[in-house]
Amino acid sequence: MGRVSLIRIDDRLIHGQVTTAWLRVYDANTIIIANERVAASSVYKSIFSVAQVPGKEILLLAPAAAAEHIQKSSPNETFFIITPTPVDVVTLMDNGLEVKKINVGGLQGRPNTRKIAKVVYATPDEEQAFIQLETRGVEMEVQMVPTDRIMYLDLK
Repeated sequence: MGRVSLIRIDDRLIHGQVTTAWLRVYDANTIIIANERVAASSVYKSIFSVAQVPGKEILLLAPAAAAEHIQKSSPNETFFIITPTPVDVVTLMDNGLEVKKINVGGLQGRPNTRKIAKVVYATPDEEQAFIQLETRGVEMEVQMVPTDRIMYLDLK
């Protein structure tokens, strides 16, 4: 089985901070965007077919398929997982992926969200997913870039 270098929750998916900062600290052969909606979207498939990160394969997979792909991969493969929601991380775990720590980047303010960290707004479903992750012992760090001070979610 391959190794996951980092799981990052960021609703912007792949952007400059990921390619210039995060991948330098948490290197990987493959970037997986693990989200059902993104994996099924012809628009996202088109965007990521041309938006390449040099030396990295980019896969758009549903969370269950991502967990299976990683579990069947060779031990020398490394993966950087990005998902736009903590619900997907719960699904990864439910499908057998061991998750000890996640990095929470930005979840932008949207209708029906509550601020739970400086740059993190969660819907009730997302907040429940964060609570599930906390209950399962997953360490959750909030950072926009690796040099930022680590903050934590306010799940009260």
